[in-house]
Amino acid sequence: MTNKPILDIRNLNVIYETPTGPIVAIRDLSVSLETNQALGIIGESGCGKSTLSYAILDYLPANARRSGSIVFNREDLLLKNDREMQKYRGDRIAMVYQNPYSALNPSLTIGAQLDEVTRIHRGLSRAEARRESIGALKDLSLGEAEGIVLRYPHQVSGGIQQRICIAMALLCQPDVMILDEPTTALDVTTEASILDIIGELKSKRKMSLIYISHDIGVINKVSDRIVVMYRGEIVELGPQEELFNHPKHPYTRALINCMPRSGIKKETARLNTIPGYVTRRSADEKGCPFAARCEKKNAACEEQYGLRNIEDGHFAACDRAYATDIPDKMTFAPLIARTPRETAPSSGEAPKPRPDQVPPLLELREVYKYYRNRARTVRALDGVNARLDAHDVLGVVGESGCGKSTMGHLVAGLLEPTGGNLLFDGSDISQNWKKRAGATIRDIQLVFQNPGRSLNPSFSVEQILDRPIKKMLKITSRRERRALMIDLLKKVDLGEEYLARPSTRLSGGEKQRIAVARAFVTSPRLIVCDEPTSALDVSVQASVLNLLGELQEQSHTSYIFISHDLNVINYISDHIMVMYLGRVCEYGLRDDVVNPPYHPYTEALLSAAPDVDPAHRRQPIRLEGAPPNPSEKIAGCPFASRCHKKITGLCETTRPPKKQLSPTHYIFCHLNEDKLRGAAHL
Repeated sequence: MTNKPILDIRNLNVIYETPTGPIVAIRDLSVSLETNQALGIIGESGCGKSTLSYAILDYLPANARRSGSIVFNREDLLLKNDREMQKYRGDRIAMVYQNPYSALNPSLTIGAQLDEVTRIHRGLSRAEARRESIGALKDLSLGEAEGIVLRYPHQVSGGIQQRICIAMALLCQPDVMILDEPTTALDVTTEASILDIIGELKSKRKMSLIYISHDIGVINKVSDRIVVMYRGEIVELGPQEELFNHPKHPYTRALINCMPRSGIKKETARLNTIPGYVTRRSADEKGCPFAARCEKKNAACEEQYGLRNIEDGHFAACDRAYATDIPDKMTFAPLIARTPRETAPSSGEAPKPRPDQVPPLLELREVYKYYRNRARTVRALDGVNARLDAHDVLGVVGESGCGKSTMGHLVAGLLEPTGGNLLFDGSDISQNWKKRAGATIRDIQLVFQNPGRSLNPSFSVEQILDRPIKKMLKITSRRERRALMIDLLKKVDLGEEYLARPSTRLSGGEKQRIAVARAFVTSPRLIVCDEPTSALDVSVQASVLNLLGELQEQSHTSYIFISHDLNVINYISDHIMVMYLGRVCEYGLRDDVVNPPYHPYTEALLSAAPDVDPAHRRQPIRLEGAPPNPSEKIAGCPFASRCHKKITGLCETTRPPKKQLSPTHYIFCHLNEDKLRGAAHL
């Protein structure tokens, strides 16, 4: 190390006392953080990442015990009482939480909450505190800072809320800032902008950062060194490029291989998964914490286990990531056998019809959805045209508020359109699900983003699956229904024993598998997947994506797959539709959409997508400002106010024309094809 560490953690242990015995959350952890350094921490949920951050600030619950040392600027924080810690919390060490909705007080204006920080910690007057608050917001590229301080949290977007939380953390000019998954729930463009700003402020203020995430692509954007944690221990630590190019621990390699990334598509490779799940660790457990899930373990693992310097600055508890004595079980076989429309006709066979000549399974014709009240009318969908073919996956991307979920809910029948028509297999289904035919209800199912909220917590898995079988399939025999449930569980890689379990006793991945099984109960022809993997760990996400691909191939079901994660959309989709403020910007085959020429908004989304490989780092196109007010009618292109390629005087006043770039690819834009070509791609 070149500098003296500003934060030096040595042999830290955190143990929770519970009625069933002590649980080890962190075991013998040692790591240091230098001045103006960014340390990334990755690992699955339950690995101890957040516990480490809470242990530094002593935010742990009453049943937690800490031991070891946490030395900050030569002061051991473990020796400080609660009163002494007040001068460190927020002042010298600041923290930004994952959920800004929980961190901000809904009953106070944004300005009042920001002012409070400097008035308490720095003793500023009201006027001085307000000037500091406005300055901090401007540092975070919020141009309307004077207006924002007068608003309440619910009056700004999630991205602005998160910037406000970061501004709050910066007001005391801390030496160390801890960020606990601050961009997980944000759009890819907002995430890229915030990560950019964090990097700039780190350099400007000579701060040190601890950035916690389960997304390696995000960690790559901000970190100098990366710590990989598993079940409370550091299993690997090293420079970001070294860790990606030469992982030593099998867990690190497994995490990297779980992530969808550039060049990985369902036709070429299935995503790798990590068998099993993260379990709690008892106080008397010894040896390698990953051994139960490791595909490279051998008899010598336990006796040789321990963190050691493999190369200069690259530490690992194991160096068997690429061990050859045990063959790799990972497979890069295609997830699906082929893409039907890409198969050429054999000799003498009649040529296949073009995609636009085949009747679609689902068609949206000039669909509008307005939400009205006395004060205003919000245009959630503003004349959307789209089609989905049989045995096809339509990926729908765009920022929050662009109308993705509204479109999905219209297709599922949870909402009715204000205007236009939805045609399913040629029949009009432009009405609430209660008015639809029983066959249509069976044919269109929905998988929600949060399985914890979509599954009844008072029901067992058997009750959750039994109800739609009884109601929609009309199977009266309990034995037949149970046999069907067991078959469904096998399809989603779960055993018969899960039938008796309540949904509250399932992990996040298991809950989502049950939600997928429930959707497939009626053998539907179309499933609307509304961000089904955004709340999951990367290993569970890979498992669910593989599952959806396999079930689609077996059952020939079509999907509308809604997500803001471009890497996921690129992996799972056949066609992609890009939406902005209730309108379609671009539609086409996946490979057409993710390669130039493309719409300027698509280019911005692709440039902002984080990549697992640090060598593929791109300069994101920063979208300035916020989308236009959806309650105001827009004469021209809705993206014009933020577009980096707009034609001034034309884009703001004239609705963009539809440009057919190929038989399967079109955009809505005034620019010619040469201007549309960009540098970003997946």
